Amino acid sequence: MTRPCVLLVDDDAAVRGAVSSALAGEGYDVAWFGDAENALRQALVQPPSVVLLDVTMPRLDGWELCEILKRQSQTRDVPVLFLTGRTDVRDRITAMQVGGSDFISKPFRARDLRAKVRALVGRETGGAIGWR
Repeated sequence: MTRPCVLLVDDDAAVRGAVSSALAGEGYDVAWFGDAENALRQALVQPPSVVLLDVTMPRLDGWELCEILKRQSQTRDVPVLFLTGRTDVRDRITAMQVGGSDFISKPFRARDLRAKVRALVGRETGGAIGWR
């Protein structure tokens, strides 16, 4: 059996480090990318259990990446948790419109992130937390 994989897509190295620290010891493999294009290629080859996705990134933004993931048969059912500095209610609505499952504003609390990831991985695995 393999461990659930969290695919983190954020161009900010400090955020990648904070997320990795927050999820350390939770039983997930965390793969991260600083750009959407490489993350998309990886997700299509090896679909993750959940995607943590920033909105504001160079070239391809998080909204666009989420829409692409939701159109692909390999990643259509993968939950997407937006993790962004945006706080406006319109951004939360847009996140759901493009296929997002949930939304956390930065800065985030580690315990909130862990709870949301756990819930989304559980939904993806049919309610079983942990092994996929």
